[in-house]
Amino acid sequence: MLEKDYYDLTGRVALITGASSHGIGNQSAKILASHGAKVFLVARREEKLKQAVEEIEAAGGQAAYFACDVSSEEACKAAVESCVAAFGRLDIMVLAAGISGLSERSMEDAFDTENWRKIMAVNLDSVFFMVKYGWEECSKNGVGAIIPIGSLASWHAAGSTAYTATKGAIRSLTQKWGKLLGPKGVRVNTLYPGFIDTDMTHGATKMESYINATIAKIPVGRYGNVDDCANAVLYLASDASSFMNGQHLVVDGGELA
Repeated sequence: MLEKDYYDLTGRVALITGASSHGIGNQSAKILASHGAKVFLVARREEKLKQAVEEIEAAGGQAAYFACDVSSEEACKAAVESCVAAFGRLDIMVLAAGISGLSERSMEDAFDTENWRKIMAVNLDSVFFMVKYGWEECSKNGVGAIIPIGSLASWHAAGSTAYTATKGAIRSLTQKWGKLLGPKGVRVNTLYPGFIDTDMTHGATKMESYINATIAKIPVGRYGNVDDCANAVLYLASDASSFMNGQHLVVDGGELA
């Protein structure tokens, strides 16, 4: 008798936001596709999305995309509808779109209203809108999994005031939505990356003094890469985590400890 492959996503459909850049969303799409999921990529940059779809298809996967600004409620609704139109269903949502915003070098920066609203729109509003329009589709086949991407800033003050606020809110919503949507057949679990080498952080990895100080805080002695996070997303999306709901998965090499 063959043992069940708990990571087999054949027949399931995953929508991934923030999927165009070299980051957690993009790599998660590739990992989920390699395990049988049809993936629907959502981001602003159409050329990058086309490239990602071509890479996934070249590796034998199935993919489509929708270019939009996820801070728009109408765009999020349209993205969900387009995903269902393309693949007939929606089971998994990986909500990885995010920005760090204005570097906080002064009190004026900390309380910059325009920066606050921009970060709230991309990092938090987009998550709310995608869950608002996607959860019911995710509930239809009994294997729904919604995976917001948080940050260590969800657990302690890190980054700008606005960034910390958005990530802290996602931590709270994980538990709220886990209770709200669990009975509907949709599990909600958030991934909290530590320092990961992505397009957003790549410049920092070239600054020797900064990266040495960063690694000194990480017990395993290195910063993370997108595979570290994408493999964790696979776990949360799959039947391997079927009894996990409303929970928090920290992938940080031990930094938070």
